[in-house]
Amino acid sequence: MKFIGRKMELEKLNAEYERDGGFVVIYGRRRVGKTTLIKEFLKKKTAFYFLATEELESQSMKRLAGVVARMTKNSLLQKAVFTDWLDLFQVIADYEPDKKKVLVIDEFPYLVKTNPAFPSILQNAWDEILKDSNVMLILSGSLIGMMQKHALSYDSPLYGRRTAQMRLAPLPFTDVYDALALPFDKAVEQYAVTGGVPKYLEFFEDGRDLVDQLKDVVLSKSGFLYEEPFFLLKSESMTAVNYFSIIKAIADGNHKLGKIAGALERV
Repeated sequence: MKFIGRKMELEKLNAEYERDGGFVVIYGRRRVGKTTLIKEFLKKKTAFYFLATEELESQSMKRLAGVVARMTKNSLLQKAVFTDWLDLFQVIADYEPDKKKVLVIDEFPYLVKTNPAFPSILQNAWDEILKDSNVMLILSGSLIGMMQKHALSYDSPLYGRRTAQMRLAPLPFTDVYDALALPFDKAVEQYAVTGGVPKYLEFFEDGRDLVDQLKDVVLSKSGFLYEEPFFLLKSESMTAVNYFSIIKAIADGNHKLGKIAGALERV
């Protein structure tokens, strides 16, 4: 699927790129297009893109070293064993010091889960190494609560370092309609189903009947969106069981607040 919209977001990112010491925090729900936006922005730029995962910290360092090795074409880094994040950040800062570079840490909360001290480590790296080394830093994440707590809140070691933040929302209807080869009424129907979430739009075709596509994508047990509510609640809520209980109560025919509360008390 081609890149759609995000004109204002790209303009903001490019403005931050032009300044000294740009530090941008991008967050928002899953599937909303954060990584796609970042990769569109990175085109034709010298960039180190690192996608964090749930793994041992040593493995994360090894993978970032691999990213740096490929970008700098320094094969020795691929074989090096790093035990300190600051050493890796220093290598990035030292690479072509006169050229502007972008360092992206995508899914930042996973690094915090692995090492709760990582925000402090990154604060030190930013203050002592990256800020004055022609580097723009982008932190991105889908776990909204963790992004707010560890990257934006007053209690975070990173508080006061960012120069901009974006809470990415689904695409507006106007951007989606301009990109679709659909009559207005059909575009409205499709938007009502997808909510402007870019990932969901990928699974709907302009030329097929929308009801047939809903059967395949949403109602079929093998469809991409069949278990999407379950995945979203499990990944973005600390107490998903409460939300599942409420949804089940509503599905059982309890549509008023009192009846929902009553159904939950009987569980």
